[in-house]
Amino acid sequence: TNAVETGNLDIELPVTSKDEIGRLASAFNHMVEQLNEKERVKDTFGQYIDPRIVSKLIANQGDQESISERRPATIFFSDIKGFTGISEQLTANAMVKLLNNYFSVVTREIRGHNGIIDKYIGDAVMAFWAEPFSADDHHATDSCLAALAQQYALKEFRARLAEITGLRRDVPEFIVRMGLATGDVVLGTVGSDISKSYTVIGDIVNTASRLEGVNKVFGTSIIISDETARLAQHVVETRELDLITVAGKTEPLRVHELLCKSGELTSEIAELSDIFATGLAAYRCQDWATATRLFTECLACQQNDGPSQVFLKRIAVLKQDPPKKDWAGIWNLDAK
Repeated sequence: TNAVETGNLDIELPVTSKDEIGRLASAFNHMVEQLNEKERVKDTFGQYIDPRIVSKLIANQGDQESISERRPATIFFSDIKGFTGISEQLTANAMVKLLNNYFSVVTREIRGHNGIIDKYIGDAVMAFWAEPFSADDHHATDSCLAALAQQYALKEFRARLAEITGLRRDVPEFIVRMGLATGDVVLGTVGSDISKSYTVIGDIVNTASRLEGVNKVFGTSIIISDETARLAQHVVETRELDLITVAGKTEPLRVHELLCKSGELTSEIAELSDIFATGLAAYRCQDWATATRLFTECLACQQNDGPSQVFLKRIAVLKQDPPKKDWAGIWNLDAK
């Protein structure tokens, strides 16, 4: 009994008699067998639903309403750039092998930083951070560190792409774009009497999905919302990118590029970020000449800096069709 209490379920008592002690030993062995079966079920479902959620559902004994609640959270979406083109190069087995290996890499980092995988959508990943899985308001910090850890892990993953896919040439570059947004959500079980899922619901979910797509515009890898940047500012380095409206939303969003952990910013990127910030301020004041000069300086620091290229093209358009004097620098992005 002491061994089972400590979690050792490899116990089997010898049944040596048919009296009360023998019946007690048989009952004890049956109990241990049932406990083992429950653990096997829990482990199996833990591969489909995060084990922490499985434990939470079991603890609530099926009372789904008691674990539905509104709370702040950070939502994550990621997507593989050009995955349709990549999949056309692969056999069905190779494509599944590629995705399984990729999902293993990113899931390890998400769970390792207290995140919950909500679902896989084709090649996309949706995850979230919230209490009780992330302590207090650390959900934004945990999510940012998880996103950076994924990008670091993907460097090693790319080195194995030829082996994983079986491609000897034209091995894809395999770039993953990520979006993070923080806000209030409803967290809990949703579904029918037959089938349910544990998920997050709220407008901020759509925002995170849109921010992942905004990377396409700026040529960036990780874009985060203003609230995410504010909460994680002591742990990560960011640069403000723009003030935008996205498809399906009318309120402008201030968005930031997630660069690295605090203390890991190189002198070149630090200089680029400072010049970019000054250029962004000039752009919002409609000082096109100064903004053009500064964004051009950014390209001298980093030749392929996507955001600087975007603003130089945008300024050329605005010179031809100037905005109103009370323009707040908001740019509308209609595409999803």
